[in-house]
Amino acid sequence: MRDFVDLLDRCPTGPRMEIGVLSGHSLAIIARHPGTTYGVDSFEGMAEPSKYDIVDGVNNYPKGRLSVPMSRVSSYLAAQGVKASLVKGFVPEILGSLPQGPFAFVHLDIDHYEPTLAALDWLFPRMLPGGILLCDDWFENQDFLAARAINEVATSRPLTGTRGRKAWWVI
Repeated sequence: MRDFVDLLDRCPTGPRMEIGVLSGHSLAIIARHPGTTYGVDSFEGMAEPSKYDIVDGVNNYPKGRLSVPMSRVSSYLAAQGVKASLVKGFVPEILGSLPQGPFAFVHLDIDHYEPTLAALDWLFPRMLPGGILLCDDWFENQDFLAARAINEVATSRPLTGTRGRKAWWVI
């Protein structure tokens, strides 16, 4: 978590976003920093997995898993004394209706391959200079789930840094 906060502190002032909110804990940290904050999630759990989300016949993130109602996230944020605009929808379908940026900081944590790849493609041209695009669920040699998408993008846009399960670009 310390790396997360350090990166957040280093980014420029401006709109921030988290895609993949779950319970809202990291969104609350993001919302404590200057700038408008958006939280994007289906609030219905995971979408249908693709072939790159299933390994040896097993999918740890089946459709509907990790569902947290929007009302519970809203209550949590209010209890933390922070504000964020919550946007309900599945990636990539929701991307066209989101604010177009530019964004100072984005935390991407949606686990599956296809929505992670779509979000990365959508986000890069919408980042402020010096903005930070931080991804969760990165593993250097993993070729499935979100790590596959992050590693694919990193072949043409080298990562700025990694630590543990986090990987990021400073734009």
